[in-house]
Amino acid sequence: MLALLVPLVALLLPPADARIYRWTDDAGVVHYSTTPPPSAADRELRILDNEGRQRQVRPAPPTAEERERAAQQRERERLEAERREREQAQRQSEAVALERRARQLRAAYADVDEIRQQRDRRLEMVETTLMLSERQEATLQSELERIAAQMRNSQVDERTMARYREEFADLESRIQREWAFQRRQREMLAEIKASAEEDMRDFERLVNGELR
Repeated sequence: MLALLVPLVALLLPPADARIYRWTDDAGVVHYSTTPPPSAADRELRILDNEGRQRQVRPAPPTAEERERAAQQRERERLEAERREREQAQRQSEAVALERRARQLRAAYADVDEIRQQRDRRLEMVETTLMLSERQEATLQSELERIAAQMRNSQVDERTMARYREEFADLESRIQREWAFQRRQREMLAEIKASAEEDMRDFERLVNGELR
């Protein structure tokens, strides 16, 4: 086993430029040869001229642990670069969305009062439609109760009873459709209110210079 007195291998360059390697073993014996010692591959290498002056230093190759740390650092830097790119793309996307939103508001409304007026008109239309549907449902419910009372009459013959059953099923189906329609209308009322609130909030931001 070879042990250098210093963590390096020195190369002597004679006038003929023939390379001579010098190292010291575990016993302290100095060796010279024209080939590097077996342990030189993983050591720092110092190149000397023929007068023993240092001309160049070649650092030792990195250890497995150092290579792993370097690879981890490169991975961290790559992930950080990707994160910065995503954030920049997100900021650009948000800026484009804000500009598009500002254009929409400018084109749609003159002021906040106009937003309220449009909201109220839309709400009135939907509320009227909902009211008509509720009236229709009440009429159907009354008819359903009338048919149900007739079906409870034991004097009704089988043919008439079959017709009542058919009418009863049809009324139930129509009432279900009215309920579904009313549910959609109530959802629409909520959407109109929420949309108007958002438009008024954003329009005020636009007026205050917060939305460009």
